[in-house]
Amino acid sequence: MKKLILALLAITITVSCSNDSEEGGVPGNRNANIGFARHADRIEVPRLADGELFIAHTTTVNGKENVTYSISHNPERKHCRWTAFTFDPSNRGINWKRDWWDDTEWGGDPFQPNPDMPENYVMTKDDINRNGFVRGHVVASYDRVYSKDANEQTFYYSNISPMYSRFNTGAWNDCELMVQGWGRNSGFCDTLYVVKGGTIREGEYRKVGTCPTVPNYYYMAILCTKSNTYKSIGLLFKHINGTSQTEVCSIDHLESFTGIDFFCNLPDKLENAVERLCNPNSWSGLNNYTLIKE
Repeated sequence: MKKLILALLAITITVSCSNDSEEGGVPGNRNANIGFARHADRIEVPRLADGELFIAHTTTVNGKENVTYSISHNPERKHCRWTAFTFDPSNRGINWKRDWWDDTEWGGDPFQPNPDMPENYVMTKDDINRNGFVRGHVVASYDRVYSKDANEQTFYYSNISPMYSRFNTGAWNDCELMVQGWGRNSGFCDTLYVVKGGTIREGEYRKVGTCPTVPNYYYMAILCTKSNTYKSIGLLFKHINGTSQTEVCSIDHLESFTGIDFFCNLPDKLENAVERLCNPNSWSGLNNYTLIKE
């Protein structure tokens, strides 16, 4: 079922919360998405912005609705501002082995318009491929393989960004695999909350030929919960046609860089604490990356 909705700390923090559900609504939170739209108060969903389209794509798994991922889309830029999803026991499994390059599995090219969005809100294959880019996933195909329906939703053009091929298969892919490793490791996390996107504010993107929006940077904001402890990390990538250096930073730094209020649905005291610091040593695979010091 698809549903339309309009509208690094890395020190570990132990908390006691009376309401730690993904559907939020926690008292004492001045910047939460309360009263906006269904699913907008989930922990992974950043603060919504005026003039953008908020959509929570869902599937039905074992008779229960599961949010595949949420997206905030800018119709003028024809590009998402962010996508958000989780790895948790309901969706971290691998139940659909996809070979997207094998058209016979899909009955044709799996990339498709978003059925819940006007087609003129998003870029086309020609906008991307004819201007020297590849169709890069924001939510990776392999992030959502708990069902075929969920995987199919990652091929919506609203989740596709024009990326340089070497960037898409290099730094971006390397960190996608790393995040998937964290998210599917129940010993590392109970739930991993992930936000991904490209910079689309004025001055943070460029137009190339008929491609209206090519982000200058991409990012990932990640929050990990394990046994009532929280930690977070930010990843920042310069979008270049070559080898991109991945930078590691706090969520506070990533918020200043992107203008996005991540994890706004956490209680204020927890949000402020967990977003302030970062320690790459508590995240496997980050030791060799550049740390942005505040």
